[in-house]
Amino acid sequence: MSIYFYDTNRRLWGNLNQPNHQATVHGLALVASVWLASRGHLRFPMWLAAAALLESGIVLSGSRTGVLHVGLAACYALIAAWLARGERRGTDPMQRPVGLVVSAVAMVAMLLILQPTIKAAGQAFDWRLFDTVAQLGADDQISARGALWAHAIAMFRAHPWFGVGWGEFGWAQFQQLDQVGVKVEMSLHAHNAILDLLAKTGIVGALGVGVILLAWLWRVVRVRLWHGDGEERRQTVLVLTWLAMLCAHSMLEYPLHYLYFFLPFCFMLGWLEPSGFGRWRVSLPVARGLALALVAVAAVVLGTMWQDYRRAEAREYASSEGREALPMPRFWFRQHAQADAAGQAVITPQNAASLLPAHVAAVHLLPTPSMIARTAWLLALTGDAAQGRQWMERLRWYYLGDEAAQYATIAQACRGVKADQRPQAFCGWVADRSRRLAELGRD
Repeated sequence: MSIYFYDTNRRLWGNLNQPNHQATVHGLALVASVWLASRGHLRFPMWLAAAALLESGIVLSGSRTGVLHVGLAACYALIAAWLARGERRGTDPMQRPVGLVVSAVAMVAMLLILQPTIKAAGQAFDWRLFDTVAQLGADDQISARGALWAHAIAMFRAHPWFGVGWGEFGWAQFQQLDQVGVKVEMSLHAHNAILDLLAKTGIVGALGVGVILLAWLWRVVRVRLWHGDGEERRQTVLVLTWLAMLCAHSMLEYPLHYLYFFLPFCFMLGWLEPSGFGRWRVSLPVARGLALALVAVAAVVLGTMWQDYRRAEAREYASSEGREALPMPRFWFRQHAQADAAGQAVITPQNAASLLPAHVAAVHLLPTPSMIARTAWLLALTGDAAQGRQWMERLRWYYLGDEAAQYATIAQACRGVKADQRPQAFCGWVADRSRRLAELGRD
C-alpha cells in the first residue's frame, strides 16, 4: 500500500493512485468476506480480522464513499441473515442468521471505533492523515461536487434533448463559467452518473440508458429473486450489492470510466441477465467465425493502442530537446500528444497565428489554466485581445486555478515582446491585474 502523495491530508491509495477507488475495492471485498463467511469458508475470528483490516484501509483512504460502502455491506449482511432463515445451520456463527446480524452491527461498530483510533495514531506518529469525519461535518464538504453539478445542470438546461456531446463537458464548462458563476474545479465529468448523462447526452441519451437498465433490473428481480430458489437468491443479492456499491460511487465520481471497474460492472450485468441470448441461435461455424473476428479486431486495437500509448507517454516525460525527435501517436491519443506539443511551443508574435488553432484545440480537449492563459496570449497577439481578456477573466472561477501565476506569466511575456509588436491595451490590463493579484496574495 502507498499513502496519497500530499504532504498533509495523506490518504491510502494502494496501486490505483486514487484513494476513493481504493476504498471501493475494500468495500467490495468487505461484502465478499461476509459471503465467504456465510458459506463456511471463513471462520468468525478470521472474518473479524479481515473486516478490521479492510475497514482500516477504508479509514486510511479518507473516502466518504467508503463510509457508505460499510453501510451497504452491513445491509447486505442483514439481507443475508433474512435469506438464511430456515436453512440448515453450520457450527460457525456466521452461518446462522443471528451471526450475520451480529456481523452487520460489528462492521458499523468497527468503523466508529477505527475512525478515532486511527486519527489518534496519526496525530501521535505525525502521519498527517486526511480526517474523514471532519470533512463529513464541514459545511462545504460537498461544495466542490455541488459546483460541478451546477455546471452539469446548466449544460442540460441549455441542451436538454441531446446534451453538449460526449467528451465536451470540459469545454462546455469553460464556456459557461461566467454564466454559472461558482468556483469550480476543471473537470471532464460531472462526478454524478445521472447528471453526467443528462449533461452530455440529454434526455434522449439518459432516458435510453435508464430504460435499458430498469428493464434489466425488472427481469433480474422477477426471475432471480421472486421465482428463484434460495441459492440463486443469495447469489443475486451478493452481485446486486456489488453493483449498488459501484452505482453509489458513481453518484460522487466516475469509477465506471475506469476499465478495472467498468469491466467487472459489465460482467455482473451479464451474469445476472436471466434471458441470456434469448432465442437467438447461430451455427457453430458462424460462432467460431465471429469469435475469430472479435479476437482479430481486439488484437489490432490493443496492439495499436499500446504502441500509441507508449509514444504519447514517452513524449510526455521526454526532455524539451528530445521530444521533437520522438514519433507522434498514429491512431490513438494523438490529440493529447498534440496538446502537449502545443503547450511546449515557444510563443512569438511571428508564430502566434500558426500556433493558435492547436492551442484552441488543446483547450477544447482539456481546459487547464496554463493552456487557457497561453491561448489568451495568442488571441491578443493575433488581434483578438477582447476574447483573450474574456478567457483570462474566466480563470477566477476555477478552483485552484492559479490565477495570479497565469497573469504573472503573461505579464512577463508582454515584457519580452518589442513595443511595436505588443498588444498594448491587453498587456496594460494584464500588468494591472497581475499587480493587484500579487498584492492580494501578500495580504
